[in-house]
Amino acid sequence: MNFGLPNKKMKRLIHLLVGGLLVLSLALNIFLWSRLSSQRNQLKSAQTIASEIDELRRQNQELQMNRTSASDSASANARELARLRNEVGQLRKQAGEVAALRAQALDAALLRAQLAAATQNLARAEHAVADATKLSPEELQQVQSVLCVNNLKQIGLAARIWATDNNNIFPPDFISMSNELATPKILLCPADAGGIRVGGWSQLDPSRISYRFLTPNGNASDEVKPLATCVIHGHTVWGDGTVAWQ
Repeated sequence: MNFGLPNKKMKRLIHLLVGGLLVLSLALNIFLWSRLSSQRNQLKSAQTIASEIDELRRQNQELQMNRTSASDSASANARELARLRNEVGQLRKQAGEVAALRAQALDAALLRAQLAAATQNLARAEHAVADATKLSPEELQQVQSVLCVNNLKQIGLAARIWATDNNNIFPPDFISMSNELATPKILLCPADAGGIRVGGWSQLDPSRISYRFLTPNGNASDEVKPLATCVIHGHTVWGDGTVAWQ
């Protein structure tokens, strides 16, 4: 029997199958390699996009931080500016108050100098009254009237000094400004026969004061109002310290 022909056909068929398998395997490998390459490219692209997204996120966070920092800095600058403006305003106010206090101190010094001069005049006048036996009744009345005017001048000056130290407000009564008056004798008119002249404030009877206080707790800026008057002579001292004779 001749088996050569079938064997050759079988071998050829096997070769064809093997070749087909090789071609199929190669095609499959090519396909898989292509898919793998595509996936690798997609992965690289995705990684690149992810990196770009991360970078954008980082830049956004940095931008937000910078904005917050800039906002905080602007707020801090605004607060500092407001603080400085407030300090400047306070310094200006204090400077104005110092200037006003200096002016008040000058006024008080001038008033105290005038009060000292009036006190000296009072001492000289009292010496004249002590020698009243040499005076006629008319001369005695004239001296007493002059002494009364001098008393009212001292009362007016003392009231203005008191007001300088008390928000420009006159005292409520004569006794309240005892520190500004040299002696309680000033509150007794020389012509007041019923007046009892005492040496100390504790001995003074307020009901025996010869003068009437007309503007208790009044505004010292209102200089045209009468401050005090003598119930005997009618002489009146005004808010500015001047005396109107009767």
